Amino acid sequence: MKKTELESYVKTSFNMTIQDFMQQVVEIDGLGDREIANMLDVSIPTIRKVRKRYGIKRADSSLKRFERGYGPDAVRRFKGIIEDPSSSLADVARHFGFTRENARRIYKKIYGSPYTETYKKKIFLRRLKGDSLKFFSGRLMHLKKVKDKITEMGLDPVILIKAKSHVLVTNNNLALAVMYRSKLPQIRNKKYFPVNVVSRQRQGCDFFILSHLSDGDSTYYIIPNEAMPKKGAMIPVSSDDANGKYSRFKDAWHFLLSR
Repeated sequence: MKKTELESYVKTSFNMTIQDFMQQVVEIDGLGDREIANMLDVSIPTIRKVRKRYGIKRADSSLKRFERGYGPDAVRRFKGIIEDPSSSLADVARHFGFTRENARRIYKKIYGSPYTETYKKKIFLRRLKGDSLKFFSGRLMHLKKVKDKITEMGLDPVILIKAKSHVLVTNNNLALAVMYRSKLPQIRNKKYFPVNVVSRQRQGCDFFILSHLSDGDSTYYIIPNEAMPKKGAMIPVSSDDANGKYSRFKDAWHFLLSR
């Protein structure tokens, strides 16, 4: 079949140009040259020439072999297992009866990236789950409330663990350290938020968020790194301290949008 005849046949039969057809069957459907040649009743070299003409790489047939060997829903089952935060490559390997290295290879074929980053995220989620049980009434309760407020601003924060500190990283690349106190020391009529020496893990953060929760009420101070006391301080947080050094940082969430 000549080039013009093939293009006309594909246009008539599939209502597509030959280029769109090849992209569909190769890049989306994952068909090989032999399967396409049989579909169009032409030779394999002809399909190879057409594919190369449009810069389309040969389809990877490994996943098709995987489904031929383990069932038409093998990829779906693989995803269902590996996307569970509590599962691992070993769990996938046991389910299908092959090695963990084979599971690693198939993972990369399906997702287009190594399993390493997914593994790190799973470890983080497990640690976070354990911490949430351990610190439900303390540190992570403050962290969650701060995270929810920032999420409402559209900044989509992610919790990271740096040494023993929790840091929020927003989608505008801000690193936020959250400090919390449930009880604040009071001197005469004023309450103060004690800030210790900033740890090495937190020195690179862009903002420090001071969180105080008491009897359902919350108070927040959003302080830029450059305004944060490096040697520790007692920051007044009483409502009558309107003209204090740190008063302008109270509920100053808009600072996070201006960077």
